[in-house]
Amino acid sequence: MKSFLKISASVVFVFGCGGSDPQEPVAAAGDNTAYTSDPDKTVVVGATGSTAPGAGAAQTGTGCVTLPSGQCVEAKSCAPGERRDVVVDSGGKVVAVVCYPADATPTVVDAQGNVELGKNQNGGVVAIDDKADGVDVAGNVTAAGNNVTVYGHGADVSVIGGSVTAGGNNFAMRGVTVQGNVDVTGNNATLVLCVINGNVHLVGNNNVIANCDILGNIEIEGVNNTLVGNRVAGTITISDTKNLVCDGNVKWTDANASKTFDTGESGAAVMCSEAKQK
Repeated sequence: MKSFLKISASVVFVFGCGGSDPQEPVAAAGDNTAYTSDPDKTVVVGATGSTAPGAGAAQTGTGCVTLPSGQCVEAKSCAPGERRDVVVDSGGKVVAVVCYPADATPTVVDAQGNVELGKNQNGGVVAIDDKADGVDVAGNVTAAGNNVTVYGHGADVSVIGGSVTAGGNNFAMRGVTVQGNVDVTGNNATLVLCVINGNVHLVGNNNVIANCDILGNIEIEGVNNTLVGNRVAGTITISDTKNLVCDGNVKWTDANASKTFDTGESGAAVMCSEAKQK
C-alpha cells in the first residue's frame, strides 16, 4: 500500500487577481491556516471522524502529528524546508503523506486568460491569491512538465475559471476551485481541499484525493489510490482497486445548485467501484 508520496518544486510562477518538545507539535509564527505554504508546516487532512471532514490548523514540530481528537500519530517526515499534508482515515490511521514546496512570502501577480507551463518548466508552482474578488484565472491551467503544484488559499477565494490539464508526474493542486474539469496524465497526482465543478479524470498510479467537493464523476485509471473525506455528487470509478484506500467519502446533493457545499447537502457513503473490464 502506498504510504508516502513526495512532491518537490524549485521554480515558482505565481498567478492571481516548532515546538521545543518534538512530541508536542505546536503552531509557529506565520501562516498557520490549513492553506499555508510556509516551510516545515504540517496539515492533517482526510476523514478525521468529524461530521464535517476537513483540515486542521497547521502544526510544526519534528515529532508526532496531532489529530483533531488530540491523538498523536507518527507520520513520515518531508525534506527540510518543505511542508506536508498527513492524510488520515476515519480511524485516525495515516494512509498517505504528501510533501510540497514551501515559500513563506510568495510574490503575487495578476494573470488573465490561460496559464500554460511548458515541458521545460518542471517544478513550477501556480499560486492563486487570497482575495475574494471572483475568478482569478479566467482561462485554463495547463502543465506539461513534472512536479507542478497549483497552490490556493481556499476554494472560496482562489478560483480557476476554466479547466486544469496536466501531463506530467507529481502534479498537485491544493485549496482552489476549478469551474471546469481536471484531467491529469501521470503518476502521483494530488488534489486536496479543492472544489471541482466538473469531472476528475486521472490516468496514472499513486493518486491522492482528500477533502474535495466534486460535482462531477471521479474516474481513475491506475492503482494505489487514496480517496478520503471527499463529498462527491457523481460516482467514483477505479480501473484497478489494488492497494485502494476509499474512506469517508459521502454523497453531495447540490440542492440549491450553488456549486458550494451547504449544510444538509451531505448524504450516504459513496463507494469506490472497480471499472468493469471490456
